[in-house]
Amino acid sequence: MAGFKGSLTSETKYLHSDTQIDIVFPCYNAAQWIDHFIEDLSTLDCAWRLVARDDGSADATADVLRKWRDRLGPRMLLVDGEGPSPNLGIIGNYNKVLAATTAPWILTADPDDRWLPNRVALTLGALRAAEAKFGEHTPIAISTDAQVVDHEGRLVAASYWRWTRSGPPARSSTRRTAMESAALGSTMAVNRALLAQALPMPPGAVYQDWWMALVAIAFGQLILLPDITMRYLRHGANATKDPFTSSLSGALGRLVSAPTSARQRVQHVLGQASRQAGAFADIHAARLPADELAALKALARFPQLGPLERRLALVRHGLWFNSSLKNIGLFLLA
Repeated sequence: MAGFKGSLTSETKYLHSDTQIDIVFPCYNAAQWIDHFIEDLSTLDCAWRLVARDDGSADATADVLRKWRDRLGPRMLLVDGEGPSPNLGIIGNYNKVLAATTAPWILTADPDDRWLPNRVALTLGALRAAEAKFGEHTPIAISTDAQVVDHEGRLVAASYWRWTRSGPPARSSTRRTAMESAALGSTMAVNRALLAQALPMPPGAVYQDWWMALVAIAFGQLILLPDITMRYLRHGANATKDPFTSSLSGALGRLVSAPTSARQRVQHVLGQASRQAGAFADIHAARLPADELAALKALARFPQLGPLERRLALVRHGLWFNSSLKNIGLFLLA
């Protein structure tokens, strides 16, 4: 089934005290944020469990997580919680915590982000409504928009999608999602059917939310809701880069003043997309429609293609971003 940008909305009736969810909580050098995040969970009116893991942090993350495990008891599972944990990286850490979940619905979280009061009820409600419509064996992922704030809580952008120009495309497809995903990890809710097809994520996966969005759009339903459910914190240790620019004049200015930097940025993004597309095509080749498989394979070959071949591949296979401005840069600098 093709994924879609749906109009499904949730209602609090989907969230009851007996609702069981697992909240995955992979951590790395996150000691300063963990207390605030877990304290916020006390307001949830459902049977939540926190599934956490420290990824070999250099700060006090492991100690803070063990403190919370002792306080929360069965409401927290600390994966690899005894003794030092090896550093597995983003994908390895997410593989560990996601594989340890047992609840029918899973929410993903980062310790440095702050959930808004509607975060759980909205995304879980949409997830359950989607399962009622498409069946619980359909892989489903829900994601929303978010506010962007700085380290002092000041508003950077009212909409993460507008800030990054990554908002939901007019037409969703596997190839478009392979280029760029609007799904933001800390707003996501997924079902077990999605995890069954997404795990384990291979080394070629770039980010867990991008990989799960690919699985959902290729084999189930990716539902993107315009609601704001989280404050997304930007600081010096974020795994992802700030957007290149938010306006045409700004993009042209940066292109003129720093053409090498602009080209390197595009090549970096294409390199990530290429690596992940190749991994996805290798794993799911037998299940993908021929045109989508051909597009993923073309994207996977990008590092070996010359400039003209890359531009022909973009046009032939529809390998575009979700923004006209970004696509201008892509075509100029690919």
